[in-house]
Amino acid sequence: MKTKKFIRFLSVAFLPLLLVGCFNYRDINKVSFSTSIIFDTDDFGRAVVYVDCVKPYRSTNESSDKGKRIIYRGEGKTALEALRDVNLASSYELNYSQNRAYIFTEKAAKEGINKYTDLINNNQEFQIKPDLFVYFGEVDDLLKVTSSDEEYLGLYLEELVHKNKRNPRAMRANINDYLSNTVDNNNTYIVGSIEIREDALDKKVEIGGGAIIKDGVLVDRIDARDAMSYNLMMNKVTKGTLEISNPKDESGFITLEILGNTTNSNLIFDDENIKLIKNLTIRVSIAEMQGKAIVDKELLDYIKIAKEKEVEGYLNYTFEKYKAEGIDVFEIERLLEINYPKASVEDPISKAELEVNVDIIMEGTGIVKDSL
Repeated sequence: MKTKKFIRFLSVAFLPLLLVGCFNYRDINKVSFSTSIIFDTDDFGRAVVYVDCVKPYRSTNESSDKGKRIIYRGEGKTALEALRDVNLASSYELNYSQNRAYIFTEKAAKEGINKYTDLINNNQEFQIKPDLFVYFGEVDDLLKVTSSDEEYLGLYLEELVHKNKRNPRAMRANINDYLSNTVDNNNTYIVGSIEIREDALDKKVEIGGGAIIKDGVLVDRIDARDAMSYNLMMNKVTKGTLEISNPKDESGFITLEILGNTTNSNLIFDDENIKLIKNLTIRVSIAEMQGKAIVDKELLDYIKIAKEKEVEGYLNYTFEKYKAEGIDVFEIERLLEINYPKASVEDPISKAELEVNVDIIMEGTGIVKDSL
């Protein structure tokens, strides 16, 4: 009995020691949390990093949270040295566990991002879930826009990506997917791109299109139109719009809303030639019509046939564009390895031809007149 009582006493005595949180008010007031990191390169090839942080403040006397935005800059021969340089200017401990975005400038991406991604991959404090972006523009402009904004850059980009995840003209990728892709034979990967847009009253950061990374180096950029073609071919479109001229009114357009898309891929190899077959089934409905027209079978058939040819033309143009540049963004090498594992083909993109078949299914009918 005495032994049981002694064990109970020890359990009660040590229980409070186990009920300790990760942070208390005193600890959290000594930490700055990174929301995004910008990786840049100076004219001498040295690594430059910008860390967008929130310095929280919690008090037992106040129920509300307070926070201050701080942007640090550091430079060094390596990314880690640059981050250590940031610590010299911060009286608070920097914590990267809440980071939401990794941003590479165009200059840094052209010189190679692997020297930065190695740090992210090897440092346990860095998260591998945040999105990866390439920024086209001057860093000073980006910092100036974001410093005057109420939102933190990392949190803003996270919300922007979430709201546009079904936008066919936007592209996204997180650091985990990129690091996983680097172990494949095909070292071509597409990440999201951001730039500064002149808005009605001020400037805003926007996402659109993508950046092509090959062997860790930026080789090209995908604009919004090519981004939609790419997403259609890679079966990454669930929502969006298509536009076509109104045959009954030359000055107007008909807008088709994409209700869903299914892309089936097949690859045929005959020891010499590679044929990539893409069969697309796109379900659409008429969302808007400029001018006058009666939606009857004749008009629906016209829209279907004309838009199918137009989409096929865009897809072939996009394919031939990147084929001429020798960039395998359509994963032909991977498909060849899956379907013909014993085949050995050097530079398969140069030997590939595209066969694309588009089937647009019109859903919903009605009469739309003078919609504007």
